[in-house]
Amino acid sequence: MDDSSFDPRLVRPDREGVIAVDDRTTLRYQEFGSGPAVVLANGIGVRWPGLAWQIAALRDRCRVVCWDYRGMGPSRLASPDADVSMGRQADDALALLDRLRIDRAIFGGWSMGVQVSLEVLRRRPERVAGFAALLGAYGRPFRGAFPSPVARATEALFAALLRVPQLAQAPLDLAVALPDVAFALLHRVLFVGADADRRVFDDNVRWVAQTDRRVYLRTMLELAGHDARDVLAGIGCPALVVCGSRDHLTPPHVAREMADAIRGAEYLELPGASHFGLIEQPGPLNVRLRDLVRRAYG
Repeated sequence: MDDSSFDPRLVRPDREGVIAVDDRTTLRYQEFGSGPAVVLANGIGVRWPGLAWQIAALRDRCRVVCWDYRGMGPSRLASPDADVSMGRQADDALALLDRLRIDRAIFGGWSMGVQVSLEVLRRRPERVAGFAALLGAYGRPFRGAFPSPVARATEALFAALLRVPQLAQAPLDLAVALPDVAFALLHRVLFVGADADRRVFDDNVRWVAQTDRRVYLRTMLELAGHDARDVLAGIGCPALVVCGSRDHLTPPHVAREMADAIRGAEYLELPGASHFGLIEQPGPLNVRLRDLVRRAYG
Protein backbone atom coordinates (compact mmCIF):
# COMPACT_ATOMS: atom_id res chain seq x y z
CA MET A 1 0.00 0.00 0.00
CA ASP A 2 1.39 3.42 -1.03
CA ASP A 3 1.04 5.52 2.13
CA SER A 4 1.65 8.77 0.26
CA SER A 5 -1.48 8.40 -1.87
CA PHE A 6 -3.72 6.45 0.49
CA ASP A 7 -7.01 8.09 1.47
CA PRO A 8 -8.61 6.32 4.48
CA ARG A 9 -11.97 7.86 3.62
CA LEU A 10 -12.17 5.61 0.56
CA VAL A 11 -12.12 2.41 2.65
CA ARG A 12 -15.58 0.83 2.66
CA PRO A 13 -16.94 -2.44 4.07
CA ASP A 14 -17.58 -5.24 1.61
CA ARG A 15 -20.33 -6.57 3.85
CA GLU A 16 -22.25 -5.22 6.86
CA GLY A 17 -24.84 -6.67 9.17
CA VAL A 18 -26.52 -6.68 12.57
CA ILE A 19 -26.68 -9.45 15.15
CA ALA A 20 -28.72 -9.70 18.34
CA VAL A 21 -26.83 -11.29 21.23
CA ASP A 22 -28.23 -13.19 24.20
CA ASP A 23 -29.22 -10.15 26.27
CA ARG A 24 -31.04 -8.70 23.22
CA THR A 25 -28.41 -6.03 22.60
CA THR A 26 -27.93 -5.47 18.85
CA LEU A 27 -24.45 -5.09 17.35
CA ARG A 28 -23.47 -3.66 13.99
CA TYR A 29 -20.52 -5.38 12.30
CA GLN A 30 -18.43 -4.80 9.16
CA GLU A 31 -16.36 -7.15 6.96
CA PHE A 32 -13.56 -6.34 4.53
CA GLY A 33 -11.80 -8.68 2.10
CA SER A 34 -11.57 -12.47 2.27
CA GLY A 35 -9.19 -15.12 3.56
CA PRO A 36 -8.08 -16.07 7.07
CA ALA A 37 -9.90 -14.02 9.70
CA VAL A 38 -8.58 -10.99 11.58
CA VAL A 39 -10.88 -9.36 14.13
CA LEU A 40 -10.01 -5.75 14.98
CA ALA A 41 -11.33 -4.47 18.32
CA ASN A 42 -11.41 -0.69 18.47
CA GLY A 43 -10.79 2.01 21.03
CA ILE A 44 -13.64 3.15 23.25
CA GLY A 45 -16.30 5.04 21.31
CA VAL A 46 -14.44 4.76 18.00
CA ARG A 47 -15.92 3.16 14.86
CA TRP A 48 -14.17 1.12 12.18
CA PRO A 49 -12.86 4.15 10.18
CA GLY A 50 -10.43 4.69 13.06
CA LEU A 51 -8.71 1.48 11.89
CA ALA A 52 -8.87 2.28 8.17
CA TRP A 53 -5.08 2.17 7.72
CA GLN A 54 -4.89 -1.29 9.28
CA ILE A 55 -7.94 -2.58 7.42
CA ALA A 56 -6.47 -1.47 4.10
CA ALA A 57 -3.16 -3.16 4.88
CA LEU A 58 -4.83 -6.52 5.63
CA ARG A 59 -7.93 -6.81 3.46
CA ASP A 60 -6.03 -8.01 0.37
CA ARG A 61 -5.05 -11.22 2.17
CA CYS A 62 -7.48 -11.51 5.11
CA ARG A 63 -11.12 -11.37 6.06
CA VAL A 64 -11.09 -8.38 8.40
CA VAL A 65 -14.00 -8.11 10.84
CA CYS A 66 -14.88 -5.09 12.98
CA TRP A 67 -17.86 -4.35 15.17
CA ASP A 68 -19.33 -1.41 17.07
CA TYR A 69 -19.22 -1.94 20.82
CA ARG A 70 -22.54 -2.24 22.63
CA GLY A 71 -24.23 1.12 22.96
CA MET A 72 -21.76 2.81 20.60
CA GLY A 73 -22.17 3.82 16.97
CA PRO A 74 -25.26 2.08 15.54
CA SER A 75 -25.11 -0.75 18.10
CA ARG A 76 -27.96 -0.55 20.61
CA LEU A 77 -28.15 -1.69 24.22
CA ALA A 78 -31.20 -3.75 25.14
CA SER A 79 -31.60 -1.59 28.26
CA PRO A 80 -29.84 1.53 29.60
CA ASP A 81 -28.10 -0.46 32.33
CA ALA A 82 -27.05 -3.46 30.22
CA ASP A 83 -23.66 -4.97 30.99
CA VAL A 84 -20.76 -3.09 29.32
CA SER A 85 -17.86 -4.89 31.03
CA MET A 86 -14.79 -6.05 29.12
CA GLY A 87 -15.93 -9.65 29.58
CA ARG A 88 -19.33 -8.86 28.09
CA GLN A 89 -17.64 -7.15 25.12
CA ALA A 90 -15.57 -10.33 24.61
CA ASP A 91 -18.74 -12.44 24.69
CA ASP A 92 -20.11 -10.18 21.95
CA ALA A 93 -17.00 -10.82 19.83
CA LEU A 94 -17.37 -14.57 20.26
CA ALA A 95 -21.05 -14.39 19.34
CA LEU A 96 -20.04 -12.52 16.20
CA LEU A 97 -17.53 -15.25 15.31
CA ASP A 98 -20.31 -17.81 15.69
CA ARG A 99 -22.68 -15.84 13.48
CA LEU A 100 -20.03 -15.46 10.76
CA ARG A 101 -18.99 -19.12 11.08
CA ILE A 102 -15.40 -18.22 11.90
CA ASP A 103 -13.66 -20.93 13.92
CA ARG A 104 -10.41 -19.06 14.63
CA ALA A 105 -9.19 -15.52 14.13
CA ILE A 106 -6.31 -13.25 14.91
CA PHE A 107 -7.51 -10.69 17.46
CA GLY A 108 -5.96 -7.26 17.14
CA GLY A 109 -6.97 -4.61 19.64
CA TRP A 110 -6.25 -0.91 19.86
CA SER A 111 -6.50 0.79 23.28
CA MET A 112 -9.61 -0.69 24.96
CA GLY A 113 -9.60 -3.36 22.25
CA VAL A 114 -6.48 -4.89 23.82
CA GLN A 115 -8.36 -5.63 27.02
CA VAL A 116 -11.38 -6.95 25.12
CA SER A 117 -9.11 -9.26 23.12
CA LEU A 118 -7.46 -10.52 26.29
CA GLU A 119 -10.89 -11.44 27.64
CA VAL A 120 -11.52 -13.43 24.46
CA LEU A 121 -8.23 -15.22 25.16
CA ARG A 122 -9.36 -15.90 28.73
CA ARG A 123 -12.64 -17.43 27.58
CA ARG A 124 -11.80 -19.25 24.36
CA PRO A 125 -8.04 -19.36 23.70
CA GLU A 126 -8.48 -22.11 21.10
CA ARG A 127 -10.33 -19.63 18.88
CA VAL A 128 -7.49 -17.09 18.84
CA ALA A 129 -4.90 -17.73 16.11
CA GLY A 130 -2.82 -14.68 16.98
CA PHE A 131 -2.90 -11.64 19.25
CA ALA A 132 -1.87 -8.05 18.49
CA ALA A 133 -1.84 -5.50 21.32
CA LEU A 134 -1.75 -2.10 19.65
CA LEU A 135 -1.08 0.79 22.01
CA GLY A 136 -3.07 -0.62 24.88
CA ALA A 137 -2.73 -2.12 28.35
CA TYR A 138 -3.42 -5.51 29.89
CA GLY A 139 -5.55 -3.87 32.57
CA ARG A 140 -6.14 -0.94 34.91
CA PRO A 141 -4.69 1.49 32.33
CA PHE A 142 -4.79 4.63 34.47
CA ARG A 143 -2.85 2.92 37.26
CA GLY A 144 -0.22 1.81 34.77
CA ALA A 145 0.07 5.27 33.23
CA PHE A 146 -0.03 7.61 36.24
CA PRO A 147 1.15 7.74 39.86
CA SER A 148 -1.40 6.13 42.16
CA PRO A 149 -2.99 9.37 43.49
CA VAL A 150 -3.44 10.72 39.95
CA ALA A 151 -4.84 7.41 38.71
CA ARG A 152 -7.36 7.19 41.54
CA ALA A 153 -8.36 10.82 41.02
CA THR A 154 -8.91 10.14 37.30
CA GLU A 155 -11.13 7.16 38.06
CA ALA A 156 -13.03 9.24 40.63
CA LEU A 157 -13.53 11.97 38.04
CA PHE A 158 -15.16 9.55 35.60
CA ALA A 159 -17.39 8.26 38.40
CA ALA A 160 -18.42 11.84 39.26
CA LEU A 161 -19.11 12.67 35.62
CA LEU A 162 -21.38 9.65 35.39
CA ARG A 163 -23.68 11.41 37.85
CA VAL A 164 -23.75 14.56 35.66
CA PRO A 165 -22.85 13.29 32.17
CA GLN A 166 -23.78 16.54 30.46
CA LEU A 167 -20.60 18.08 31.90
CA ALA A 168 -18.56 15.65 29.82
CA GLN A 169 -20.49 16.42 26.63
CA ALA A 170 -19.72 20.13 26.34
CA PRO A 171 -15.97 19.82 25.68
CA LEU A 172 -16.59 17.09 23.09
CA ASP A 173 -19.15 19.23 21.26
CA LEU A 174 -16.63 22.08 21.27
CA ALA A 175 -13.94 19.78 19.88
CA VAL A 176 -16.23 18.78 17.00
CA ALA A 177 -17.14 22.42 16.31
CA LEU A 178 -13.51 23.62 16.43
CA PRO A 179 -11.40 20.66 15.25
CA ASP A 180 -8.23 22.65 14.54
CA VAL A 181 -8.26 24.24 17.98
CA ALA A 182 -9.01 20.90 19.64
CA PHE A 183 -6.22 19.14 17.78
CA ALA A 184 -3.71 21.87 18.64
CA LEU A 185 -4.61 21.66 22.34
CA LEU A 186 -4.50 17.86 22.42
CA HIS A 187 -1.15 17.87 20.65
CA ARG A 188 0.17 20.43 23.13
CA VAL A 189 -0.65 18.12 26.07
CA LEU A 190 0.97 15.19 24.18
CA PHE A 191 -2.30 13.32 23.71
CA VAL A 192 -1.77 13.02 19.95
CA GLY A 193 1.21 13.54 17.65
CA ALA A 194 1.43 16.29 15.04
CA ASP A 195 1.80 13.69 12.27
CA ALA A 196 -1.49 11.92 13.02
CA ASP A 197 -3.84 11.49 10.08
CA ARG A 198 -6.28 14.33 10.77
CA ARG A 199 -8.99 12.77 8.60
CA VAL A 200 -9.10 9.72 10.87
CA PHE A 201 -8.53 11.60 14.13
CA ASP A 202 -11.33 14.11 13.50
CA ASP A 203 -13.70 11.24 12.66
CA ASN A 204 -12.73 9.54 15.93
CA VAL A 205 -13.54 12.68 17.91
CA ARG A 206 -16.89 12.99 16.16
CA TRP A 207 -17.87 9.39 16.90
CA VAL A 208 -16.89 9.71 20.55
CA ALA A 209 -18.93 12.92 20.83
CA GLN A 210 -21.98 11.12 19.39
CA THR A 211 -21.79 8.26 21.90
CA ASP A 212 -24.27 8.45 24.75
CA ARG A 213 -22.30 9.96 27.63
CA ARG A 214 -23.68 7.58 30.24
CA VAL A 215 -22.81 4.51 28.18
CA TYR A 216 -19.37 5.92 27.43
CA LEU A 217 -18.61 6.72 31.07
CA ARG A 218 -19.93 3.37 32.34
CA THR A 219 -17.72 1.62 29.79
CA MET A 220 -14.74 3.77 30.77
CA LEU A 221 -15.16 2.80 34.42
CA GLU A 222 -15.32 -0.88 33.46
CA LEU A 223 -12.17 -0.39 31.41
CA ALA A 224 -10.43 1.36 34.31
CA GLY A 225 -11.19 -1.46 36.75
CA HIS A 226 -10.45 -4.37 34.42
CA ASP A 227 -7.29 -6.47 34.83
CA ALA A 228 -6.17 -9.36 32.60
CA ARG A 229 -2.60 -9.67 33.85
CA ASP A 230 -3.30 -13.30 34.79
CA VAL A 231 -4.11 -14.16 31.15
CA LEU A 232 -0.72 -13.16 29.73
CA ALA A 233 1.41 -16.13 30.78
CA GLY A 234 -1.06 -18.60 29.28
CA ILE A 235 -1.08 -17.09 25.79
CA GLY A 236 0.32 -19.67 23.40
CA CYS A 237 -0.45 -18.13 19.99
CA PRO A 238 1.85 -15.78 18.04
CA ALA A 239 1.71 -12.34 19.64
CA LEU A 240 2.76 -8.79 18.82
CA VAL A 241 2.89 -5.91 21.30
CA VAL A 242 3.16 -2.37 19.88
CA CYS A 243 3.59 0.87 21.82
CA GLY A 244 4.52 4.48 21.17
CA SER A 245 7.51 5.96 22.93
CA ARG A 246 5.43 9.06 23.78
CA ASP A 247 2.20 7.27 24.62
CA HIS A 248 1.34 8.67 28.04
CA LEU A 249 -1.95 6.74 28.31
CA THR A 250 -0.52 3.24 27.80
CA PRO A 251 3.22 3.89 28.21
CA PRO A 252 6.14 1.76 27.00
CA HIS A 253 6.89 0.22 30.39
CA VAL A 254 3.37 -1.29 30.42
CA ALA A 255 3.82 -2.65 26.89
CA ARG A 256 7.21 -4.14 27.77
CA GLU A 257 5.71 -5.85 30.82
CA MET A 258 3.03 -7.34 28.58
CA ALA A 259 5.51 -8.52 25.96
CA ASP A 260 7.81 -10.02 28.60
CA ALA A 261 4.92 -11.93 30.16
CA ILE A 262 3.74 -13.48 26.86
CA ARG A 263 5.90 -16.36 25.72
CA GLY A 264 7.60 -15.53 22.41
CA ALA A 265 5.85 -12.18 21.93
CA GLU A 266 7.39 -9.71 19.50
CA TYR A 267 7.74 -6.11 20.66
CA LEU A 268 7.67 -2.94 18.57
CA GLU A 269 8.15 0.57 19.94
CA LEU A 270 7.28 3.37 17.54
CA PRO A 271 9.71 6.25 18.17
CA GLY A 272 7.96 9.52 18.99
CA ALA A 273 4.48 8.02 18.62
CA SER A 274 1.57 8.85 20.91
CA HIS A 275 -1.47 6.75 21.80
CA PHE A 276 -2.49 7.31 18.18
CA GLY A 277 0.62 5.72 16.73
CA LEU A 278 -1.53 3.58 14.43
CA ILE A 279 -2.44 6.74 12.45
CA GLU A 280 0.89 8.51 13.02
CA GLN A 281 3.20 5.71 11.86
CA PRO A 282 0.90 3.19 10.16
CA GLY A 283 3.58 1.89 7.81
CA PRO A 284 5.93 0.20 10.33
CA LEU A 285 3.00 -1.01 12.43
CA ASN A 286 1.21 -2.54 9.45
CA VAL A 287 4.35 -4.36 8.30
CA ARG A 288 4.44 -6.12 11.65
CA LEU A 289 0.71 -6.86 11.51
CA ARG A 290 1.13 -8.54 8.14
CA ASP A 291 4.03 -10.52 9.55
CA LEU A 292 1.80 -11.65 12.44
CA VAL A 293 -0.71 -12.93 9.88
CA ARG A 294 2.08 -14.92 8.23
CA ARG A 295 3.24 -16.37 11.56
CA ALA A 296 -0.29 -17.26 12.65
CA TYR A 297 -1.57 -18.73 9.40
CA GLY A 298 1.59 -19.70 7.51
